Amino acid sequence: MRRRAAWLALVLAAAPAAAAAADRCAAPAEFRAAAGPLRNAAAAIAASGRLEILVLGSGSTTIGGTSAPARLYPAQMQAALAPLLEGVELRVTTRGGRGLSAADMLQLLREALRQDRPRLVIWQTGTVDAVRGLDPDVFLATIAAGAGEAAEAKADLVLMDMQFSRAGRATVNFGPYREAMQTLAATAENVALFRRYELMRHWAEEGRIDLERAPRADWAKEADRLHACLGKVLAATIVEGLRLAR
Repeated sequence: MRRRAAWLALVLAAAPAAAAAADRCAAPAEFRAAAGPLRNAAAAIAASGRLEILVLGSGSTTIGGTSAPARLYPAQMQAALAPLLEGVELRVTTRGGRGLSAADMLQLLREALRQDRPRLVIWQTGTVDAVRGLDPDVFLATIAAGAGEAAEAKADLVLMDMQFSRAGRATVNFGPYREAMQTLAATAENVALFRRYELMRHWAEEGRIDLERAPRADWAKEADRLHACLGKVLAATIVEGLRLAR
């Protein structure tokens, strides 16, 4: 156990520098910084050299408009994590589908916690609830219930908010749902927040990745680029959370 813990410390000490060097997506450091330590994930690695990750989400997680499923951000995240956590056996499982609310995904989370026993859950949610105008307080209670059940199963939870969209911003009030996720991440010990909305807005304003303004013929290519960058920044965030838990 001591030998494995010492090995983990060496890997994680070098990982932030490696992540920064490999990052070609120009994400400011604030978007790669974890909100807190990923203690359960770190404990799983230290104990077994394995990390089971569940990615739970709606359409942007399971479909995403990319040229192939392997281009979606869960697969890109796994590919980016592998060299940063060299020697760790990574297994990433994806569950979800188009049009699923937080309540729908809570049921999938419960099943996955029993069957797959992940030690890290990435939960992309909020878009469907906001589009449907579902009660933000109920949304908060739902994700809080998921966080509680994840904690009981000894799993860390990284919440991922919605995609940035100018059209969406003009027609849907995302604010209360983003605030609910921020509140939970600030108050629950096992919960962190990946601010996809702000990150994508930054890329769009910088003219780096802008899916809405890409020519129609280039949508799949731009989606591939977006998901690759999301995967890299998400991997760096996970590594930082593991480092904090070291």
